Amino acid sequence: MQEAPALATFLDDTQTTVIRELERLEADSKIVLQSDQKGRRTAFIPQFFVDRIAMRYREIDEHADVPYPLASELPAGFPSNFLKPIYITTDFTALLDGEDRSAGILHQLMFPDETAPLLYPSHISPEKMLDYALGKIRLFLRKDESRDYIQKRMMVANPGKEMTIKNQLIQFQSRPTESLRAMKHAGESYLFWNYMCSFIRQDYAKKTEKTPEETALIQSVYITEYMNSHYKSKAQADLQRETALKNLELAFQKPPYFFDMETITRFTDSRGVPLLGQYRNTDLEAFIKERTGEGSFNTLPPLVVFKTENGNRYFVLKEKIIPLIMKLCNEGRVLVKDAITRDWYQLLKSFRQEDAMKNQAEFEKKIVFLSKSCAPILYSVLNATFIPLLALEGNSEAERESGFRIFEHGRLMSYSQLLMLNRQQLLTDTRIMLPFWYTIPILSAIFAFFRRPREQKRRKARNAGQAKIIANGEAESLQGSDPKEVKQQRKEEIRAAAVAIQKKLVPPDSSLEKEISARLDLWNRTLDPQQKDNLTEDVNSLIRDYIRRIIKTIRGSNFDLSRVDNLATTLVDSPGLMKIKNRDALLDYVKLYIVSLLKNLA
Repeated sequence: MQEAPALATFLDDTQTTVIRELERLEADSKIVLQSDQKGRRTAFIPQFFVDRIAMRYREIDEHADVPYPLASELPAGFPSNFLKPIYITTDFTALLDGEDRSAGILHQLMFPDETAPLLYPSHISPEKMLDYALGKIRLFLRKDESRDYIQKRMMVANPGKEMTIKNQLIQFQSRPTESLRAMKHAGESYLFWNYMCSFIRQDYAKKTEKTPEETALIQSVYITEYMNSHYKSKAQADLQRETALKNLELAFQKPPYFFDMETITRFTDSRGVPLLGQYRNTDLEAFIKERTGEGSFNTLPPLVVFKTENGNRYFVLKEKIIPLIMKLCNEGRVLVKDAITRDWYQLLKSFRQEDAMKNQAEFEKKIVFLSKSCAPILYSVLNATFIPLLALEGNSEAERESGFRIFEHGRLMSYSQLLMLNRQQLLTDTRIMLPFWYTIPILSAIFAFFRRPREQKRRKARNAGQAKIIANGEAESLQGSDPKEVKQQRKEEIRAAAVAIQKKLVPPDSSLEKEISARLDLWNRTLDPQQKDNLTEDVNSLIRDYIRRIIKTIRGSNFDLSRVDNLATTLVDSPGLMKIKNRDALLDYVKLYIVSLLKNLA
């Protein structure tokens, strides 16, 4: 009582107090309480056994001849939740990737044959177990003539490599650290370890009874074999990953030069095998993070990012920015020029003008506005945050080689210069498209005088007159007919016209459905099935809505291929379809789909 007064609480009701304290320790996972068949309760203190096994490995570290602790050394009834089985064929090397080894449990290492399983504390890593195993194999080679015997067998199995085998054996025994490093890097050492372990295991597999030292040697051989195979596989995976990352960098250098994350994840190598799989998602993320963050305050990183108006993010190599702008300018020039020509043609035809025809500043604003809708990628690149830094870095090699400049005196050139659009030339080209009397001053002045002030009034009168004529004509021609029959007759005429147009669009050896499907695959190249179906349905809905609106203006007598071309061109040039890249395939698809709708008109 004088030495430990805190134990006074156990004097009054010793059994109840002790049991209560033991149950508290069990709740804290410090001990395990069990009952045997006779009803006797036993208290296991697992950490005691873990510490005892750990002490054995400290002895092995100092004396390689000490055998591994075996599972048979644990008492019967040892708690299973403190003993985790580890199969060397599947689980052992997986522990290298970092399992929490702080837990105070024991691992029971299981071998593929009848070799007794060994125990080791969970805090010991597989690499440390390999160190113990190599120590035991090194001890075996020192005994008697074991080294000469193994060396001779390996030389017989590998003719022409006698000197290599001899040097590797010397390195293993005299410079173990270098030998271990060579194993981790695989290469020629893989075969050395594979042959040596195989010969040792073959010799001792014949023995029915083995000493503890011989059992420990076989266990060490198994550990060495599987760790050697793991390092070989890891070296091959690392090589494959490095090659795939190099192919990834090469893929960024190919047209169209700008890629979103979805496209990047679908990159393939020269054999068509996806690169994602040869490296992991984390490798791809690390690659992009590294390449986009290597720049300094005054220089751009190797990989830059820009965003479009709809929020899509694209990546482009710094060295490919100039080629990308050149490519986009060549593509965008035609679109912007055609849009300006159409606008100005309609204005001039109505004897009207706009400020962009006369004023260069307004002309620049018009080009910028049209570029935003007709060439959204070009607009996004030219307005990206990296453009000013690119200007500060001076003329690039791509500019010098191509002769295409995008900067002048450290500033981005105007859109008209980049797209090579001349206001006067565009105006002249548009005027050439007008009827000849627009070019005769006297005639054009007379037409303008009578048309400008009365344009709106005359348009209304003309539309009303046309409606009246059509109504009267229909009334005269269809007088006495049933309205339902008239409507059905009109549909029959449209369907017949659609069938005639189909013969001109569809080859004799094909069908309308096959041609629609073929054109669909050309313009809709989305790989994700759901996204592909959604895009197709959006385009089809747009076509159906447009045809539904204009169906009343279609007559079988005047519905021909040129009318279908005009309808399809109007649809393809609409803002909703301008973003689709393969315009020609889309135009053919729209024509065929319109014919299909009118052919099956209900």
